[in-house]
Amino acid sequence: MMYAALIGDLVESKKLPDRQYVQEQLKQILAELNQEYSSAVASNLTVTLGDEFQGLFKTPDVLLEIADKIKFRMLPVKVRFGIGFGDITTDITRELSIGADGPAYWHARAAIETVHDTGGLMIIWDEDSPLQQVVNDSLALCDFVESRWRDSQTALIRESILNFGHSLDVSQVKLAELLGITTQAVNQRVQSTGYYQYLGMKNSITRSLKKEWDK
Repeated sequence: MMYAALIGDLVESKKLPDRQYVQEQLKQILAELNQEYSSAVASNLTVTLGDEFQGLFKTPDVLLEIADKIKFRMLPVKVRFGIGFGDITTDITRELSIGADGPAYWHARAAIETVHDTGGLMIIWDEDSPLQQVVNDSLALCDFVESRWRDSQTALIRESILNFGHSLDVSQVKLAELLGITTQAVNQRVQSTGYYQYLGMKNSITRSLKKEWDK
């Protein structure tokens, strides 16, 4: 059976003055996501080595959404991610994602080591797959777009993703209420951030991953 392993790591966390608080915040976020996405979870998102965490999933459908929810909730702390697809060769425990091993985790580990210096997210399942390169180039482009946002633009995407995931069917009136600004201001931010293009790209990547998964 194919699984998707996700490994995450807080960037330069040892330099944080409030590291213990950040670690507790991370644990709380992971616990909430384990509940929210319980139907997709094979083994719970679990903190493993201080500032590193991992989880195992039965489908790729929710991976990018979960990674984005962790990333935006942890701001201003940065998080890097590696995702791998493949088999699991050991027993799987639902409660804790510790001790499981196999190609899914090997690929996820290789992915996060690749982005160790640059940050962001990488997905590995087959180094010879042309789609894998396209997916990771697309993810890198999303990261580049994010890096150019002002704080107000980041806040728009953050509220949208935390409340509605990667849905494109989000009312600007609702976003205005969440942000405490006018709908006109929301519309301006939507245009300047490339809101629909950014979320549309995330959805396109997820659809491509699902097709690859279902082969």
